[in-house]
Amino acid sequence: MRLIAWLIITVSLVACIVAAITAYSPPVTLPDELLASATLNAPAGRAGAQWPASTQPVAQKGEPLTPEVLARLRAAGESRVRLKEFSLRRWREWWVFAVGCAGMLAGGLWIRRENARQLVLDQRAADAGEGPDAAIKHLRAELDVLRRDVAGDTSGARLPLIRERVDHMMTHHIVPFIDARPVLVSRLKLAGYAQLMDRFAAGERQLNRAWSAAADGYEEEAVACLDNAAVLFEEAEKRMK
Repeated sequence: MRLIAWLIITVSLVACIVAAITAYSPPVTLPDELLASATLNAPAGRAGAQWPASTQPVAQKGEPLTPEVLARLRAAGESRVRLKEFSLRRWREWWVFAVGCAGMLAGGLWIRRENARQLVLDQRAADAGEGPDAAIKHLRAELDVLRRDVAGDTSGARLPLIRERVDHMMTHHIVPFIDARPVLVSRLKLAGYAQLMDRFAAGERQLNRAWSAAADGYEEEAVACLDNAAVLFEEAEKRMK
């Protein structure tokens, strides 16, 4: 639904831009009384509709529009002129601009409603023990169990165990925590969220390094990375509060 809302906002913004461009460029087909006394902000018209046409414009920049100048511009086939002054009466595309503004407002309200709805759902998940607090709590607990199992293992199967457990933590704890961004931003604001994710992302990198070291056969490096990750995730959980 957010994608549709962003599409509405994008289309509406383009419509506003296109309409705004015409605000100072009315068509010369308007009645003389609407254009008379306005001042050109750019040269207009080309003297001679057939080739070769004169390089001199029909009217120069700064020249006021008069019925005679307008007649020459129409005869030269000019469609629009650029004016210095703005007038709502001359702006024929105002309704496009208004529709675009309404579309952007509607799209913004739609996104805001969707965000609020998502926050409610995420908060319900947190209350049910499935939110970011539960994710990092279970992550730290599982990491501590892994470190104890690795320290007490003498069978030589520590490296496969590290890869298996880290894969599980990535899927069941890391990803849900990252997906809970709206709840965390709402709770901590952007500055607090950035500080939290600085520690959390560092811990995630240590887990990835532990997996890679285990896959490459570097047992001591893998164990050291697990210890580093435990410290970083502890700091991250403290920053959540």
